[in-house]
Amino acid sequence: MNILPTSVLIIQALTAILMIFYFKKYQSLFFYSVSAIVVLSACVELLGFYFIQLKISSHYIYFFYTLVVFNLIALAYSYLLQVNKLLIYIPVILFNAVFVYGYFKGVSYFNSIIVGAINTSFYIFLYLRQLLISDEIIIYKKLLPFWISIGFLAFYLPSIPFFVLRNFMIDRGLFFILNILTILMNLLIMYGLIWSNKEKSIS
Repeated sequence: MNILPTSVLIIQALTAILMIFYFKKYQSLFFYSVSAIVVLSACVELLGFYFIQLKISSHYIYFFYTLVVFNLIALAYSYLLQVNKLLIYIPVILFNAVFVYGYFKGVSYFNSIIVGAINTSFYIFLYLRQLLISDEIIIYKKLLPFWISIGFLAFYLPSIPFFVLRNFMIDRGLFFILNILTILMNLLIMYGLIWSNKEKSIS
């Protein structure tokens, strides 16, 4: 059994469990949306691992998982960002258009992942800018959205060039990088869950 993919599976399951454990501590719509992403990710990874053991293709599971996750990320940041909502809606509409086109034309869903990763990085930079000019910058290390955003950024930003250059890869030898980035993302989210301040109201 490959240690790295197994470690990814374990840490995603642990993050999902922590999300459920801290459900009463964080009462924001942003947290609820991210919780859905984390729990769904753990379930999909477990299902994918099971399919691999049975030597059954899990392509369509990850295909539609991509659709759901990037729409949930857009939803999460629509609650968090105090900007013109067109800055959120236009990128997510573009993502869905690329996804639908790829689905009906039989184009690789990796194109959708690239667009979704770009969108996610864009939302995070908007959030970090918003945080920088707000009073909350003083306590940014105690803010759960900050740690979740840094976790997402640590995964999605490096994944953009990775998936752009995937056609030039001879084999899957470099895919261990995605596993490492997934572990890093989950560690950052877990740190934020444990050490961030309690949220008292839905916003």
